[in-house]
Formats: sequence, structure tokens, C-alpha cells
Amino acid sequence: MSQNLSLKVAPSSKDDYLECPFDKGHVIMRSRMTVHLVRCAPNHHGSKKVRCPFNNTHIYTISKMKIHVGTCPQRAGFEEFMNKNEIAQTDELPYEKREEIECGEDWDKEPEGNPPGVRRQIRESERKRFQQHHKF
Repeated sequence: MSQNLSLKVAPSSKDDYLECPFDKGHVIMRSRMTVHLVRCAPNHHGSKKVRCPFNNTHIYTISKMKIHVGTCPQRAGFEEFMNKNEIAQTDELPYEKREEIECGEDWDKEPEGNPPGVRRQIRESERKRFQQHHKF
């Protein structure tokens, strides 16, 4: 007596399954739909279906697409992009508030103090120290 045990894993909300718009026999995970459509679409040239301008995975007949375009969930991003000047904006974002910070150092000036020969010796001694400790 043999038992046929199969393990079924419930899809996460991210990977729920969708029906292929070209072939109802194809049931594809949502996260793989774009790849599937690239491979499946060339096999259905005569389907007379068009893609949504807001989301490539939305494929409908022309009559249904006219309705879909007005209600597509991804249309909001497009509308925001097109009307960004009309959308009320806050005065300033926190990272845009710039205040002058006083500092005694001027990094644009040439370093003063040690002449080039001494600086070269310091760099060389530091290089040797790093190599001795294998941190270079």
C-alpha cells in the first residue's frame, strides 16, 4: 500500500496566482507574470488584445481596455506625475532645512604645517604599520 503524499504550500499574498490573459489554461504566480507574458504573447499574435499604458501585465481587448484605463490602480502614479505642480506641497522637507554650521577648519585650503617630504614619510610609515597588522 503506497501513499501519495504531496506537500502544498499556500502562496503568500505577494505570490498569489493569476490567470494568463492569453491562455486561460496558464495559471501563473503574480511575481512571475511579467516574465510569462514576454514568453506567451508571441504565441498569440491574433488575439487582438492590448496592454495597459500604466501596467504591462494588464492585457484586455480594446473595448475592455477603454474602461480599464479610467479605473486602473496604477493610473494614480501617472496622474501625480502629470499634475505635480498642482498638488499641494509642504513648505519644506526636513532635509531641505539647511543651516550654516560654524567650523574652524577650511578644507579647501592647502594643508599647513609639515612640508611635502615629511608628509610623504608619515604616509610611508602608516603604510608599513597597516601592512604589519594586515589591515591594508
